[in-house]
Amino acid sequence: MLVKPEELKTELYDEVVDDITRGDSDEVVTQIKAAEDFCKSYLFKYDLKALFGDDTVEPVMAPTVVDENLKKCVKIIASYWLVRKVNPNANVDLFRDDYEMMIGTKTEPGWLTEVKEGYLSPAWPYAVDNPETPDVDESKSSEVSWSSNIKRNNYF
Repeated sequence: MLVKPEELKTELYDEVVDDITRGDSDEVVTQIKAAEDFCKSYLFKYDLKALFGDDTVEPVMAPTVVDENLKKCVKIIASYWLVRKVNPNANVDLFRDDYEMMIGTKTEPGWLTEVKEGYLSPAWPYAVDNPETPDVDESKSSEVSWSSNIKRNNYF
């Protein structure tokens, strides 16, 4: 996991998180994992194991590329989803503004959308090609391709 539950205190006070989750630390982990999976769906062309780690293997693989902006994005999304559950003295509009800054809308794309579309290019490694799938090159999942006909010259 890229973001640990105790790191969420940069966005929400511990007592607010406890009020929202009613002391259930599993709820915080669930929201953080959901936020990470949400971010992964935008960042499919990057090496997700390098960015987020892999907790499906033993021993758990930690992220090899630590990007504070990506961590902040995950924390904002997880905080927004936690605050949406209940509003204990927290301004939901501020969290919605942060959420929109990271995700965006159709008219104003956010940070994740711009990274996905290629307008922003963080220094992250791209996904590597899986040799078990020779017909698909995963390292070029977002490539642009084109073709054209040979230029025709008319002679009279």
